[in-house]
Amino acid sequence: MMTKKYSKITIVVVVLLLIASTYILVENSMSTKEVEVNSNYYTGFVSRVQKLDDTLSQTSEVGSNGEIEQMFDVYTSIILVNDRLTLLKENAKNFSELNVLINDFLIFRDEYGYLVKDQLKGNRADSEVRLKVAKQVKLFLNDLPIEYQSSKGFSDQFSVAADHIKPLLHLNF
Repeated sequence: MMTKKYSKITIVVVVLLLIASTYILVENSMSTKEVEVNSNYYTGFVSRVQKLDDTLSQTSEVGSNGEIEQMFDVYTSIILVNDRLTLLKENAKNFSELNVLINDFLIFRDEYGYLVKDQLKGNRADSEVRLKVAKQVKLFLNDLPIEYQSSKGFSDQFSVAADHIKPLLHLNF
């Protein structure tokens, strides 16, 4: 009689443990998948920022020949960084720092667009402004975390890097 009571309790405990372990495995699997998706989109974003930095480096090396085309290449790269940020925001979960950076890059895109427009009108772009853009993007890239991690340290480092875009919000003043 006593063994039946213990065997029923044992069966209930085993079933509860199986349910709990299944739940934990599913949650772990979903969390791992989420980090992988975030990591893939983040890698694409960093790659785009590297391309922007490369484009800026090329424009500072070449003389005034093709200056408009070079500025337009930089402008296009800024737009593509914006697109990557938007993709990252739409597809990555738990990445709250993106809204401010997306807004900052949109403002930066508009500010740089005005520089390109002035260049097309025949007003020579200020070389100091172009150097400032190259410097701030380089600082941004250098401070970006190399790979995505779901941690406070990653968020802090990402925020520090994002602060380097702030000086680019008022290029035309």
